[in-house]
Amino acid sequence: MDMVKQRLQLSNSPYKGVLDCVTRVLREEGFRAFYASYKTTVLMNAPFTAVHFATYEATKRTLMEVSPESANDERLVVHATAGAAAGALAAAVTTPLDVVKTQLQCQGVCGCDRFISGSIRDVIRTIVKKDGYRGLMRGWMPRMLFHTPAAAICWSTYEAAKSFFQEINSSSNNMRVI
Repeated sequence: MDMVKQRLQLSNSPYKGVLDCVTRVLREEGFRAFYASYKTTVLMNAPFTAVHFATYEATKRTLMEVSPESANDERLVVHATAGAAAGALAAAVTTPLDVVKTQLQCQGVCGCDRFISGSIRDVIRTIVKKDGYRGLMRGWMPRMLFHTPAAAICWSTYEAAKSFFQEINSSSNNMRVI
């Protein structure tokens, strides 16, 4: 579905909608076209997740050390800020692989390059040859602007739910003792 989304977002997309895109890609390019960027996606998600979690924990710890006496009062702000930082950094670091993934998903459509082997190395070489190293960072700002609030919301929600269930668990354990 990510490939379908990418193709529908192209400025001169030849597709009328999701069903038209899926049907035409299946007929014209075959089932494998839906997985053209699978290796790149997997390879991108590992560093994204590593940077995301490490940044979140480091930022959260730092923010709580800055003002330990008010850490409980400002818990939401700490989690949202740490989440935002984690999402932004992870998005920025993995943008080159996201560019490669998108190129593989959209190859041959609306004037996008077609790649012979579909290897990450070939796509990177093609991008650098055509657009320089800056081409590997194409779209970094919108990517960061997407992941920053998404991660802030995600981490804040997760931490709030975790606290809620810990309090319920603590309350039920105290009731059993009585």
